[in-house]
Amino acid sequence: MTLIVKGMGFYKEMEVGSHFGLSEILDTFLIATLIPGFINTVFMSSFQNVFVPNYIAEMRTSSTGASFLSACVILTFGLGIVLMLVSYLFTDLFLESVFKNHSLQYYHLIRSQFYVVLPCILFWSFSSLFSCLLEIKGLFGFSSISSVFTSIVILGCLFFFKNQMGYTLLAIGMLVGSFLELAYVLIVSVYKKTLQFAKPNFNSSNIKMIYKQLPSKIGSGFLTGSTGFVNQFFAAQLAVGSIASFNYGMKIPSFLATVLVISIGNVILPYFSNLVQDNRQKAYRVLYQSITTVFFTSLIIAAFLFIFSETTITLLFERGNFTAQNTLVVSQIQKIILIYVPFYIATIIIIKFLTSINKNIHMFYASIINLVLNVILNYYFAKKYGIYGLAIATTLVYSINFIVLFVFVRYQQRKDLSL
Repeated sequence: MTLIVKGMGFYKEMEVGSHFGLSEILDTFLIATLIPGFINTVFMSSFQNVFVPNYIAEMRTSSTGASFLSACVILTFGLGIVLMLVSYLFTDLFLESVFKNHSLQYYHLIRSQFYVVLPCILFWSFSSLFSCLLEIKGLFGFSSISSVFTSIVILGCLFFFKNQMGYTLLAIGMLVGSFLELAYVLIVSVYKKTLQFAKPNFNSSNIKMIYKQLPSKIGSGFLTGSTGFVNQFFAAQLAVGSIASFNYGMKIPSFLATVLVISIGNVILPYFSNLVQDNRQKAYRVLYQSITTVFFTSLIIAAFLFIFSETTITLLFERGNFTAQNTLVVSQIQKIILIYVPFYIATIIIIKFLTSINKNIHMFYASIINLVLNVILNYYFAKKYGIYGLAIATTLVYSINFIVLFVFVRYQQRKDLSL
């Protein structure tokens, strides 16, 4: 199901590339969605990832799951509103600090699209929370299909309303699609009876564990998510279209990684969360088996795509405003990015495992190393190799991040054995 949904998303990106090319409109849309996407990844996704193991623990140790869920829904709503307000107030400061020396028209394009996509933060938050409940119950197919709505809406806008919507087309499509995603997940959750509410309990032991783990998870998410900001910042210092070039160089590797990460990661988090309650050492064995299998499988696929990089870019993107010269640039970026795919997917499995045992502090330490390396390597390689340097730096950062987190897992295993 994930493959089908992401395939639709990839087709949507092909059409976006055909209609807009590596243009200023696409650059500004990517910047406009950077803050909402960052907030969703750092704050809301962190909350939902911490929610899963502790909701499972609550369900297995007490009969107060409905109270626990009610408290989490209220926390999600409150956090979403606060983050929307904060992002609204600090957008101008962010643009003036990070994306300097651009025209007034450039900033106007970013702000106009940003204000449209801002409510997506709240839609994404509840969609993710309700999807977590479906996944905990084993209803992975229903949760996986939800993101197809945004792709369908954007495609509809491209084909039928491009002239009417103008440069806000992508932003409006994302807003409407996100709302439909939430409506779909909510309807399915009600139908499958995964939503059970009662008087909220903000003082249960598992809620307190969420309070305890959330700062580390948010901290690691913030630092890891800053990778996107750093990449966009250095790309913005280069020629117009550099952000879009880097973005398209990431398309196929991201597609491969996302399919594997979502289909494996969404299943493995509730699985590990249950397994560690019964047999922690078995959970470690399953972790290492999963890392080995997924790493070498994704390595083979990435190697195939590496060999045929230019051909795939030509077939998928080269038409309309996407020229042969664009293909050459994007295919070279893609080759470099493909190298990190096996490391990235294996890293996600480790992250899911550490989340399931409530050891998010390890991710926080790894993320500090990650951010420092990202800034240093981007500065050095972008200065030396331009847009290709950003791809080299990104690949090195993700590869080193896997090694660091693997060392932390081995340390945690030895610590658990000594207890």
